[in-house]
Amino acid sequence: MIKKVLIANRGEIVSRILRSCEKMGLETAVIYSEADKDASYIGRATESYNIGPSAPVKSYLKIDVLMEAIRKSGADAVHPGYGFLSESAAFAAAVKEAGVKWIGPDPSILESIESKCYCRVIADSMGVPVTPGTVGLIHGIDEIYETAERVGLPILLKLDKGGGGKGIEKIARFESPTVTQAVFESMQRIGLMAFASGDLYIEKEILAPRHIEMQFLADDHGNVVCLGERECSIQRRYQKIIEESPSPVVSEEDRRKLYSYTEKIVRSTKYTGAGTIEFLRNDGGDYYFMEINARLQVEHPVSEMVTGLDIVEWQIRIANGEKLPFSQNDISLKGHSIECRIYAEDPKTFKPSPGTITKLVFPDIKKGEVRIEHAIWEGYRVSPFYDPMLCKLVVWGADRHAAIANMIEALGQFEIEGVSTNIITDMAIMRNKNYAAGNFATNFLNNEGINIGLENYVVTISRQFGSLGRPIARKMAELLGVEYYDKDILQGVAEVMNLPVPVLENQDVDAEYTKIRYPAGLATEDEKEKIFAAQEKVILHLAEKKSGIFVGRRADYILRNHANHFSIYIYASREARKENCIRYLHMSAEEAERAVDELEEMRRSYSINYANAYSVNLENKDISVDSSLFGGVDETAEALAALIRRKFNLA
Repeated sequence: MIKKVLIANRGEIVSRILRSCEKMGLETAVIYSEADKDASYIGRATESYNIGPSAPVKSYLKIDVLMEAIRKSGADAVHPGYGFLSESAAFAAAVKEAGVKWIGPDPSILESIESKCYCRVIADSMGVPVTPGTVGLIHGIDEIYETAERVGLPILLKLDKGGGGKGIEKIARFESPTVTQAVFESMQRIGLMAFASGDLYIEKEILAPRHIEMQFLADDHGNVVCLGERECSIQRRYQKIIEESPSPVVSEEDRRKLYSYTEKIVRSTKYTGAGTIEFLRNDGGDYYFMEINARLQVEHPVSEMVTGLDIVEWQIRIANGEKLPFSQNDISLKGHSIECRIYAEDPKTFKPSPGTITKLVFPDIKKGEVRIEHAIWEGYRVSPFYDPMLCKLVVWGADRHAAIANMIEALGQFEIEGVSTNIITDMAIMRNKNYAAGNFATNFLNNEGINIGLENYVVTISRQFGSLGRPIARKMAELLGVEYYDKDILQGVAEVMNLPVPVLENQDVDAEYTKIRYPAGLATEDEKEKIFAAQEKVILHLAEKKSGIFVGRRADYILRNHANHFSIYIYASREARKENCIRYLHMSAEEAERAVDELEEMRRSYSINYANAYSVNLENKDISVDSSLFGGVDETAEALAALIRRKFNLA
C-alpha cells in the first residue's frame, strides 16, 4: 500500500499532485533546484530535498540525483508529473529496481512506446488508421523522395523519440539532394542532443487538421476506460495553448469509434495507468492515429471537469494495484470545460519573458466553475531555465457557450504584471467568431492573424457635446464585454501612476464644466506637452492590458497606430443635441441652447497641435455616425457593437 509519494517535478504540476495526495491522506516529498528554492509547494509537502543547480541537466534530469532524494525520503512511490523524465524508461527502471512503485506504465512499456514508429506499427496491425507516410523508420534521403512521390508534398520529417512539439521539420518543396541531406542530418543531430536518438520517420502533412486526443485509464486487471476526448487544435509552433472537452466536432458515433481505437492500442501494448492517444482529424472527418503519451497530460483538468474523476488519484490507485470500480458505460461527459495555458511570453512573438511578477490577481474561483493550477505568487521569479508556462486557467460551463463566457470573465479578472503574458491572446481567441463557432484547426493562429489580436482591439469614440457619445460608448462596452474609459477614469489611473492631469480652474466657467480637463486653452505649451506625454502613457498602458472603448479625441489620436484600432465619431443635429440636453441632463430649453453654443465655441478654440484636424475633419475617422438616426442610446450602441464584431471577427 502506497504511503509516501515523491513528486519528481517542479511548478504547477507539483501543486496539483500534492492536492490529490493530501485528499488520499498520503505523505509527500518534493524536490527543488536552486531556482525553485522558494517554491510555494515546499511548505505543503511532508518533506523536501534540494537537488542542485537551476539548469535542468544538473537537477531535474539527473537520474542519480533524483534516486538519492528518493532514498533519503523513504518514499515508496514516485509520481513523475509531465515533461522532464516523466516518460523515461531509464528513470522508471531505476525507480522499480530500488523497490519503489512507479506511478505510470511499466518501464518495459515506456521503452517500447517511446518509439512512435513502434506505436504506428501496433496501430496499423490492429486496423487503426495511421497518418500516411512511413510506418517504420527511414535510413536515408532516398526514402524521403520515395515517400513524397507516394503521398505527395508537404511532408513532415519527425523524430521517432521527439515530443512536446519539438523535432518536426516540414518539407513543402525540394531544392536539391544536398539541401535534403543537410536537413536529414540536422534532424538527426537535434534528436541525438534532445532525445538521445536520431531516428526519423515521415508523415504526410494533414492540411488544416484537428488535433483530437483520447484520455484513458487502464488497470492491471484488464480494464480500459476512456474519459472522453480533448480538442487541442489551438496551437503555436506545434504546441498546445488552449484545450477543451468535449470537442465541438466529435459526434457520438466518432467518439465510440475513437474509444474502440484507443482500447485496441492500449490492450495491444499492455499499457497500465493513465495515458493519452493522440489523433489527427482531417477536414473530411477521417481520424488518424498519431502517438501515445505515456504520462499525465498538461490538459488533463478539462477531462476531470467533465467526468468528475480525479485522474491523479486513479494514477496512484492503479499503481497500488487497485481495480477500476467503473466501466465505460459509467462514463458520461457533463457540460463543457476549457483550459487556457498562461505563459510568460510576448503575446505577439511568443518569445519567453523571464522576470519577476510584481502584481498577481487571480480570478474568482468561489462558484466552482473556475480552477487555477499554479505555483506562482507576487515576487515569483520566472526563470529562463524552464518552460515559460506560469499556470493553467480551467473553466466549466453547462455547455460550450457558457464555458467560453466563463473563460472570458475569468481572463478579464486575471492580472499579472512584471512579465509579459499571453492572457490577451487567450482572450482574443475566446472572443473570435470562428473559435466560438467551433470552426478552427491547428492553423488557426496563422489563418486568423490580426483578427485574433495577438494584441487587444481598441475603439475610440469622439463626439459632439449632446450627441450621447459617452452613454453610447458605455453601453457598447457592456454589450461587447470590454473595458470603458473616459476622462474621469483616465484621471484616476493617472493619479495612481503619479502622472499630471490638471483640472481646469476658472471661476467664470459654469460649474457644470469645471471638471473639463486640458486642453481648454489655459495651459502653456510646455505644460501641454508634459500633460500629453502623461496621458499618452496612461492610454497606452490601459490599451496594452485589455480591449476597451476609449472616449475622447486624445485617445483617438494616441491609438491611431494601434494594430487593432477602430475610430468612431458620433454627432447629431443641433436640434437633437438640444433635445438630449433637456432629456438626459435635465436642462431647460434656454440652458440647452446656451450649452450647445458654449461647447461649440470651446471646440473651435481647442488649441493643441492635432486638435483642429481631429475636431473638424471627419475624414480622419473610420466611421462617422449620426446618433439621432438610431432612436436612442441602446439602439445606437447595438448597431455600433454589431459593426465592431464584424470589424474584428468577434463572436
